[in-house]
Amino acid sequence: MARHDPLLPNAAIIARREYRDRVRGPLYVASTVILMILALLVALAPIAIRYFDRQTVSHVAVTSSDPEIARQAVAVADSLLNVDDPDPATPSQEKAYQVTIAGDPASAVRDLRRGVLSALLAVERTAGGGLDVVFTTNGPPDVTRLQVFQVVSFGIGVLDWNARRPADAQGERFVPATFESRALGGAAQDGRALDPAETASRGFLGIVFVVLLFMTVVIYGMWVATGVAAEKSSRVMELMISAASPRQMLTGKVVGIGAAGLTQYVAIALPALAVLAFQDRIAAAILGPDWATGAPLVGLTPMLLLGYAVFFLLGFSLFALIYAAMGSFVSRPDDLQTLSLPLSLLAVVGYLSAIAALSGGAGRWITFASFVPPFSPFVMLARLMVAAVQPWEVLLSVVLLLAAVAIVAVVATRMYAAGVLLYGTRPGLRAFVDAARRAG
Repeated sequence: MARHDPLLPNAAIIARREYRDRVRGPLYVASTVILMILALLVALAPIAIRYFDRQTVSHVAVTSSDPEIARQAVAVADSLLNVDDPDPATPSQEKAYQVTIAGDPASAVRDLRRGVLSALLAVERTAGGGLDVVFTTNGPPDVTRLQVFQVVSFGIGVLDWNARRPADAQGERFVPATFESRALGGAAQDGRALDPAETASRGFLGIVFVVLLFMTVVIYGMWVATGVAAEKSSRVMELMISAASPRQMLTGKVVGIGAAGLTQYVAIALPALAVLAFQDRIAAAILGPDWATGAPLVGLTPMLLLGYAVFFLLGFSLFALIYAAMGSFVSRPDDLQTLSLPLSLLAVVGYLSAIAALSGGAGRWITFASFVPPFSPFVMLARLMVAAVQPWEVLLSVVLLLAAVAIVAVVATRMYAAGVLLYGTRPGLRAFVDAARRAG
């Protein structure tokens, strides 16, 4: 009779037991501390990158159709970029920036794409007699470096205006050089190019979100599979199956172990987000006020956070159900390695596709994968961070993902019901299909 009880009571009891057993374990506490430290290191990574960037030499090329303008631009850029030039008594120390004239603009762009150059500065005379300065980087520019080159652009305009101004001229109005920042493969949204600070912030946060989703799916999904396999190998499952239905047991396992994993996830994520929120203050305290880059979370909006929460929960639910069904088919926890590889590969494909989307990829596969579970939690999330996505696309992706979770829940319950009492059978695709058919 217990097998026909409503879903909630037994499932809730199983979920509470699984949650309590997980969070009280010493391994859980130790792994939480270790992962929290790793998350804080990731959050502090931009500061470390800026520190090492300060120690390296940046190669900047200047292009112009006018050789005299190019020489003036190099002189101004060199004097302003290397204001902290080392003492002449130690000439062996390199300057922070090496500014040279590039003869061929096309070759300079190729060098920029290959990483030979750090930036490209194109200076041209406008029809009105002023100067137009275009600062180009390979990918989103560092906000601090962008501000420095804006000052360089202003200095180039001042020198050019002073050189063209007649000696007896009085009251001639100064027109500063126009400045534009471009990024090769830069992101866009709503038909406009994102400003550099927003682009850099969204790119970084997109990588953080996708990595967290991937780690959560793989690590906590394996927790669910391991919990099911451990109970089956100890024969506890035979006692539990008589007191609760397979649907109740599956729901309790996924909710309980999933809640324990999400508790650990929150404990890890909150300190990391706090470090990100105060990253500028930390950078200013360690590196000095000149290395504060503006709000590091400038690209984060409430809608992006909502999108992350939705795709995180749906993606985790989808993979957790599959992992639970997989765990019910093994007689020993050691056998999980055999079955987990194909499922992990699916997550890896979604992860790599999302990284490609964050890097500016917009091919047909990226668009297709953003609608197809189990790839859509990764890829659609990445597209939301760096590209213009229509509301109907997001809605369609969520609806398809919800449908996939519902279908997988039904199939996983049937496979779970057949698999928990299946001993001595080598797990394989045929065993999955035959057991699910018998359960129906």
